[in-house]
Amino acid sequence: MNLTDRQDTDFLKFIGKLPPQENYIPVQSFNQGAWYWVDKNTPCLQIVSPVPDPWGQEWVIAPVVDRGIKDLVEEPPLSVSLKLFPLPPLDKATSVEITRQIEYGKFVHTQEKLYYFVTFSCQNDDSLAERENPLSEWVTYFFYPKAKQ
Repeated sequence: MNLTDRQDTDFLKFIGKLPPQENYIPVQSFNQGAWYWVDKNTPCLQIVSPVPDPWGQEWVIAPVVDRGIKDLVEEPPLSVSLKLFPLPPLDKATSVEITRQIEYGKFVHTQEKLYYFVTFSCQNDDSLAERENPLSEWVTYFFYPKAKQ
């Protein structure tokens, strides 16, 4: 079992700020008290917030892998939601710096010290550019250990 796929948000959580707002598109919320955004380069990463303007402040961030309706570990992952929670006084979460980058290549890898990273193929409307460029375009989220201050 891949433990990051658990729906238990107490398992894997970080304290940090979201990447800049210009990287996201708001989507309609069907749940009262929840606001949603998707990454502008892929619908496979969404942010779920309890407030309409979560930018520029620290949150407890729980990455949750969506494996579809059955939610079985054997099912392929469909998307990742970054669920935001207010900071409790003494939360057991690791402070991180979240970096969003566009990468080019046949695959994405890193040898950096990270707590977590997730990568999605960019979904652009420019299919001609994709045929001319042999390298794929990826949107990648890196969760770096936050420097002690």
